Amino acid sequence: MHKVTGQFQVDIEHLHALGISDPYSTDSMAIYKSGKLTSNERLYFSLWSSKFFNTISFSAKSKILTQGQQLSDAYFVVKGDMLAIQGNQVERIGPGSVLGLAEGLSGLPYNKTILCMTPVQARVIPLHKVDGILPKLPPLMRQIIQTTVKRTLNLTAQK
Repeated sequence: MHKVTGQFQVDIEHLHALGISDPYSTDSMAIYKSGKLTSNERLYFSLWSSKFFNTISFSAKSKILTQGQQLSDAYFVVKGDMLAIQGNQVERIGPGSVLGLAEGLSGLPYNKTILCMTPVQARVIPLHKVDGILPKLPPLMRQIIQTTVKRTLNLTAQK
């Protein structure tokens, strides 16, 4: 029997209600700068509007990632509903979720299987590009990223 746990997603209906439907419009940028968005909504908006990432679509009932899979790309979910399955644990995830970034940066296989419940749109984060940027960052920023990755993956030992 699977146990369904919490849910993570940004409330994109709230963003639409505020008038954000196109991340490149003047009105959307004004709302972004207004201070009316939460930190998660601001992060979502920034990644959604980034011209550095390509967009990919997945159909309902398709599998995005498989537990144990080595990663070459991570994904930032723009819209859609998914299930993240790890053993008997099932988690609902949606817009604003980032899939595979921490594992990819650590060189670890992905630890969940991600199934689409509805059509999903995501932005592709090529890990080879991230790997190319990391050595150029200041040491303090690299340490912050390393700490964040360890916390996300619940790692305590130095890799």
